Amino acid sequence: MKRLTVLALRVLIVILFLGTLSAQLWFVPQLAGSAAQEFPELGYLAVPYTVLLIVTVLCVQAVLVALWVLLSRVRQGAIFTDRSFGWVNVIIAAGAIATALIFGLEIHLLGIVDVGPPALGILLSGMVVAGAAFVLIMVVMRGLLRSATSLQSELDEVV
Repeated sequence: MKRLTVLALRVLIVILFLGTLSAQLWFVPQLAGSAAQEFPELGYLAVPYTVLLIVTVLCVQAVLVALWVLLSRVRQGAIFTDRSFGWVNVIIAAGAIATALIFGLEIHLLGIVDVGPPALGILLSGMVVAGAAFVLIMVVMRGLLRSATSLQSELDEVV
């Protein structure tokens, strides 16, 4: 992989990580506070929803860290080893947890508490579908990595 491509990806990962960090520290608490003021009858949900969203963003951060490590392994030529599978599993688990949390938020917010505009349901449903698609793509990518690692091991034995 070209050095410029790796550098560009690392810059983007840093930007995304800083964005998620600012969301955790500022945006999510501000959003929860303003929602609690706008809907005082649901103010008791501000803290649990804030924690849920912060944990969801933490899952995104775990994916970014795992991508950074895998990118480093690609640059070193060590991606086709068994150690890479652990990082791919981190990506899959974090994606699945974040998707499940958003799905739970959607069920609770729209199904149990019954608040929010229809657009919120569409947005949350879209996030759940996108998260599920991401997790399934990563499962397929893990299978491809497994096949490539096996082929690399066979090639190493032959050479």
